[in-house]
Amino acid sequence: MSTATTIRIVTIDAHPIFRAGIRQICAAFPDVVVAGEASRCADAIVLCDQLRPTLLLMDGALAGGMSLIAQLRERHPKVGIVILADRIDDSLLRRALELGVVGFLLKHVDPFDLMQALRSAAGGLLTLAPEVASAALARAAQPEREPDALSEREQAVLALLLSGLSNNSIAARLRVSCSTVKFHLRNIYSKLGVSTRAEALATVYAQRRAPLTRSAEHVQELAWRRTLAAVS
Repeated sequence: MSTATTIRIVTIDAHPIFRAGIRQICAAFPDVVVAGEASRCADAIVLCDQLRPTLLLMDGALAGGMSLIAQLRERHPKVGIVILADRIDDSLLRRALELGVVGFLLKHVDPFDLMQALRSAAGGLLTLAPEVASAALARAAQPEREPDALSEREQAVLALLLSGLSNNSIAARLRVSCSTVKFHLRNIYSKLGVSTRAEALATVYAQRRAPLTRSAEHVQELAWRRTLAAVS
């Protein structure tokens, strides 16, 4: 496989057994390779300087992790950053999204799903754990009361956006043109005061404090009922 199509990742985690597990998983997928690994933030910066990976896969509980993300976004803006966390932490998630990470996954992710998520993240798509995406969909579909509230169609577009769909896929799902989707996105971003998908999700989490304890299936069902109602 050519290097142009190979996803090169650097893993950073304080636990050697976790890094070994990532190496073993990647060994089963020819398009994803571990180019380097580290246990400390300082070492991760050096590796990114040397290796210029596609993605940095980092432990969400790593000391100094947010500072590392900020430095890498400044130093290597083309390196996508994916967080693997033990659990959903609202403050960690919001801060990471504000800093521009392209993925937030949970460590109990299935190996195949992890590889699929890394491929999506490498393609520039915001990639979230199902539990995170489900909660975001529910929050995005909730009606607003503010003067600059999102319209029902804008809520539907935002919900599809946060589920990881591209603009073309959103257009196909809603049976509208891609230019119409872009028009809605401009309005959504303007009302939310953001410019990216990650910032939109961070804003959704900051403004709505719905609990994350409900099952992902239940939350997603409620979200899509509201979304479909808005589309119809």
